[in-house]
Amino acid sequence: MSTLRAFIAIELDSRTVEALDRVQQRLKREPGAQAVRWVAPGSIHLTLKFLGEIDRALAPKVGAVMRECVSGEHPFALLVAGLGAFPNLQRPNVVWAGVSGDIAATVRIAQRLEDGCAALGIAREDRPFSPHLTLGRIQRDAAPDPRRQIGDSIRRQPSGEIGRLSVDAIYLMRSELRPSGAVYSVVERVPLG
Repeated sequence: MSTLRAFIAIELDSRTVEALDRVQQRLKREPGAQAVRWVAPGSIHLTLKFLGEIDRALAPKVGAVMRECVSGEHPFALLVAGLGAFPNLQRPNVVWAGVSGDIAATVRIAQRLEDGCAALGIAREDRPFSPHLTLGRIQRDAAPDPRRQIGDSIRRQPSGEIGRLSVDAIYLMRSELRPSGAVYSVVERVPLG
């Protein structure tokens, strides 16, 4: 069996990617930043459904689920604004940029994908869908001080608008894990509507 490590996502436009790069550059100059593995700006995306390792033969069926999930959905707008961390700023593990705007459409599509992929035998997520853009992950062995410092740095950042997204498609993405980090490529683009 040949497998594919995959996920379904909303891709970002170049202006939003550049804006997120500027945010990351500011954060990288802050105390605690050395404890963060930063996501390459061009690899940042809004994950709707992580599929994990799937049989390559399942990819066309996933594409069909995607088409069904977005039929009747019109293009919509999202706003990227504010920064935060999971699980919290006192002990961050993941640094993220917030997503708002037409969240109802995003959540609706994500829920349909969850249900459709479950029907194909793909495991459901343990946690509820929380729209965000991952900017970096704190190293597992990071000491408490750098964690606290990066949390404080995030708290001090401006909370205004970072970018705006016009969502007109969702993407089935392939993730190849390499020593330099994950490399993503588009397997299928599914337009809304």
